[in-house]
Amino acid sequence: MAEAGIDTHCCSICLEDFTKPKILPCFHTFCEHCIDEHIKTHSHLNKFNCPNCRTEIQVPDGGASGFSTNFYIQPKGETQNHLCPRHKTKEIEFFCRDCFVAVCWSCVILDHTTHSYTDLTDVDQQLRGKLNIIKRELEGKIDEVNKHCESLTGQISDIKNQAKIACDNVDQEVQTVCERVRKHGSDIKCERNKICDEESNKLQTLHGDMIQFKSSLQTSVKYINDSLNGKSTVPVVDALTIGQTLTEDSRSTSFDIPTVRHINYTMVDIGVTTLRELLKKMESPTWTSSFSLNEILETDVGYSGDDVMIQGMSWCVDVIHETDTSGLGCYLWLRRVEDETVKTVTASYTLKLLNINNVSESKVKQYTSTCTFRPDCGKGCSKLIKWNKLEDAERGFINKNKTFSVQAFVKINKIERH
Repeated sequence: MAEAGIDTHCCSICLEDFTKPKILPCFHTFCEHCIDEHIKTHSHLNKFNCPNCRTEIQVPDGGASGFSTNFYIQPKGETQNHLCPRHKTKEIEFFCRDCFVAVCWSCVILDHTTHSYTDLTDVDQQLRGKLNIIKRELEGKIDEVNKHCESLTGQISDIKNQAKIACDNVDQEVQTVCERVRKHGSDIKCERNKICDEESNKLQTLHGDMIQFKSSLQTSVKYINDSLNGKSTVPVVDALTIGQTLTEDSRSTSFDIPTVRHINYTMVDIGVTTLRELLKKMESPTWTSSFSLNEILETDVGYSGDDVMIQGMSWCVDVIHETDTSGLGCYLWLRRVEDETVKTVTASYTLKLLNINNVSESKVKQYTSTCTFRPDCGKGCSKLIKWNKLEDAERGFINKNKTFSVQAFVKINKIERH
């Protein structure tokens, strides 16, 4: 279905010139008759989805006639002539400051005599100024959504690339052994592709939501631009009212990246027994954990990310606002082990504080020398970055919700048992 707004004279439902154009809260416009029929057919519990963007809309009192008229859209060949929908022959000339609506003189006499009202032309610049502020905020939100979409696209690509490398490694190893173990290799690939699909779909769904959210914002900004470019103040009033609501809703939008598993396959001296063991080691040694500055309320107290299982061991990233270093402490913890015979684990690891503006500026601490972990033991860096730099949004380590992300990588080299 065509997007409303591409042809300002054509309804995307009937594909004809607009008849009584009604604008929805999502800024898409349809003929009153068309959207009324759509409501009758598709509404549930007095709500329906916009035919264009699928946004859920509350049915107003009176049905489709209760939506605001899109005064910007005029039949082809006609000039703008804004008549009162209540008093059909009266032109809209006044603005009620108390009700925040544009009305005709008859409406003023009947409903607004005790209110503060003025001529529309007297408030034109004031209303346009407010609408311009909303426009700039929505445009800024579009830029933020673009950056978030780029980050999600990068995560999806990274997961798929690692999955491909892992599967290629599996093929190379399986070719060296007899036919009896080929099924084991196929099982490994299926499990890794399953993880790839699960994690890719998780991010792809979020990516799709962001694209839809961006499209909705762009439609809103286009409608605002049309209102601002028009000579009449009436569309500005409607756009300002709807724009204020949309702006408030958009401020609560979260741009956090969920915890995702990365796919890995470690090359080994392969044999039948080895393949069977590998089936128990499907967990990824790379993962990302996100933290909110708003939730790190105390200094010198550890805040842990989600646990990730690797070879039957539970690992997590722990962050601390260190007072001694005035920095962000970042640690890798071996939380617990399923096998009680495990005494120590020797591993190398990397901790990376992601920069959402420029990946190359991420803060990385790499520990290539083997470190010894015991259950409920953590190791890491007491000052990955200065705390004031972390808090500075312009440096790119936190988003507008004050959330930052740490990527961890663990390579287990040796397990010592009791």
